[in-house]
Amino acid sequence: MRYDVAVIGGGPSGAVAAAEVSRAGFSTILIERNLDNVKPCGGAIPLGLIEEFGIPSELVEKKLSHMRARSPKGRVIDMRMPNGYVGMVRREKFDAWLRSEAQKAGSVITEGLVKNVTHSGDGFVITTLNDKIPPVQARRVIGADGANSKTADDLEFPPNDLKVIAMQQRFRYTPEIEKFRDIVEIWFDGEVSPDFYGWIFPKADHLAIGTGTEDNHHNLKKLQKRFIEKIGIIEKPYLDEAAKIPMKPRKSFTQEKAILVGDAAGLVTPANGEGIFFAMRSGKIGATAMIEHFNKKAPLANYEKEFRKLYAPIFFGLEVLQSVYYRNDRLRESFVAICADDDVQRITFDSYLYKKMVPAPWKTQMKIFSKNIYHLIKGS
Repeated sequence: MRYDVAVIGGGPSGAVAAAEVSRAGFSTILIERNLDNVKPCGGAIPLGLIEEFGIPSELVEKKLSHMRARSPKGRVIDMRMPNGYVGMVRREKFDAWLRSEAQKAGSVITEGLVKNVTHSGDGFVITTLNDKIPPVQARRVIGADGANSKTADDLEFPPNDLKVIAMQQRFRYTPEIEKFRDIVEIWFDGEVSPDFYGWIFPKADHLAIGTGTEDNHHNLKKLQKRFIEKIGIIEKPYLDEAAKIPMKPRKSFTQEKAILVGDAAGLVTPANGEGIFFAMRSGKIGATAMIEHFNKKAPLANYEKEFRKLYAPIFFGLEVLQSVYYRNDRLRESFVAICADDDVQRITFDSYLYKKMVPAPWKTQMKIFSKNIYHLIKGS
């Protein structure tokens, strides 16, 4: 069968894109390699995303406004979010709901591992491994198939430059770890991650504990084991998860007849590894550009221009932060010390909630700048 749009990948970016395009009246098929897939992901989403996409309350297992940052020497900084909260979702449920919304909008949802995406006439032909589904013809393609995107490879998009390998384990609550039930903890500790961080994210019936490091630089399993030891957990996890996460946008993620969204486009922020927000926003912005492309012959490059205009400053700022402070434990110690500042916390959380750069008074900017210089000198 021939479709207007084939969306390859059924995570948040692909599901949102499929739903938007379908609502606009264009025939859409979404091809997901495994509809029961469990993505290794902390599952943290900001309030602004919950509001924009009308995410049902039953999917948000926790609404947390209290978190801690922990330094290599064990210094703990308590941080509170007075104007909102971080929502915690479980990816298998969250992704399934997003796909169901796409299906309600008219998308065809199907399971199959894409084997090839090839140009054909004025569009594309998509085939799946072992011909699980008949070859799909589509006028346009949206690649939403993750860090190792087959779509990007076959269509010769520029490569993902920086990938982090992340591992996460799920632990059921016990009396020993009950203290983490209602708080997020972030560990900036070289024993846990030499170039990223470790996280403890509570869900309704379990803790999600994980760490990450640049691909092929360190032994991830050893880092995770050390993290669990330092926390003091002796129970065994009931689920292990691992995946690559791209942490830098590709040099380009649009072509004349195809676009990439979410992880496939490399749209995970440095420093904090946040991906769900940018996946869903890229899916929506990309779909809007696709609709304009069909209706008004607008170039698909408008999607990339719009996304970069909105979010390039955030990506750049977080890339600088990671390159400066994540280099060694002395600098990580200094970074956690800066997090104790009330103005730093307020600006950080207000920006996080809706992904907008929040301006600060000149005096506040100078104070924060001075503290950064002091701690950089101290930590270097």
